[in-house]
Amino acid sequence: MIEKILNSSFARPGLTLTLVLAGTALGAMWLQELRRDVFPDLAAPVFNIIVQNPAMGPEELETSIAIPMEAALAGLPDVKRIRSNSQLGVTQVTIEFQPEADYYRSRQFVAERVGQAGNQLPPGTDAPLISSLTGRLNEIFEFTLEAEPGTADLMSLRDLAEFDVRNRLLAVPGVAAVERLGGYLRQFQVQLDPERMSARRVSLSEVMHAVEGANLNASGGFIVQGSMEWTVRAVGRVKTVDDLRSTVVAVHSTTPVTLGDVAEIREAPAVRRGIAHRLRGEVVSCRIVKQFGADTVQVAQGIRKAVDDIQKSLPKGVQLKNRLRPVRSGRQRARESAARSFSAPSWSLAFFSFSWVTSARLSS
Repeated sequence: MIEKILNSSFARPGLTLTLVLAGTALGAMWLQELRRDVFPDLAAPVFNIIVQNPAMGPEELETSIAIPMEAALAGLPDVKRIRSNSQLGVTQVTIEFQPEADYYRSRQFVAERVGQAGNQLPPGTDAPLISSLTGRLNEIFEFTLEAEPGTADLMSLRDLAEFDVRNRLLAVPGVAAVERLGGYLRQFQVQLDPERMSARRVSLSEVMHAVEGANLNASGGFIVQGSMEWTVRAVGRVKTVDDLRSTVVAVHSTTPVTLGDVAEIREAPAVRRGIAHRLRGEVVSCRIVKQFGADTVQVAQGIRKAVDDIQKSLPKGVQLKNRLRPVRSGRQRARESAARSFSAPSWSLAFFSFSWVTSARLSS
């Protein structure tokens, strides 16, 4: 069979050359469409379910939340291992699937079982949180928001990262999450004064009810005037600290007691859980995590374009330091390794055989 193919190829060299060139071109086109990555994703599908209840201890969380959650997840297909860890106020259930299991299908099964078991959780328990389709190997890009001295503080940099940079980067195809670290997260804080509350006969439940209702809008229906219809809406959302300070908590003898009478209202940073630091000082760090199965090179190109657009709209003195070099350097190292793996045998064979033709044939 092989002899016939060889004889036919030598008998029609033009057709043979045309087929070889066509196959080479087709293979090159398919090669460009293959998904490219710097590191192969060898991790098996692993998902974490986090459930919080501040009023429970580790033993209570284990018996009332962790064990029922493990029992609900035990019947899923391709499950390899289920384990849990309970601490004060929080429990984490980790489920690991077989390496050949599909990521999206496995997470869908986990979400369905967690939703069914969530109706049986004790009162006061927060809704379970399921980890996304990301992992440590999917972190492809990191950048820092830095400001010149006197131009922007750490709270302003965190605001830019939370509400501007993050939203614009999430719109890039293939981006799964943007993790922020560092700076100060802005909050409207209500710091109660027990003495002032006691003097004005205001309870904690009244303050909680007033704060919750101070940031809500309400619908008032509509008013019809002839052929026109007007929508009525009560706008009650808080925009400034003064709006929150003037919220009425209680009324005693036609005298209103506002939130500013029993507490100190201020705009302050939240409790810090981490810090990002460089040689110049503190910065705000953002890490971009790609979706599972996405092309790393294409996602990096989209992020690079988005970063260039964001850089133009940043305030004066604020800079976005990108960290896209690892992706490009990884591809460069791969090309260099492939070139060395081809050239080293060629030089060795040429040195020992003293024949360049033989070396080229054997190395190829």
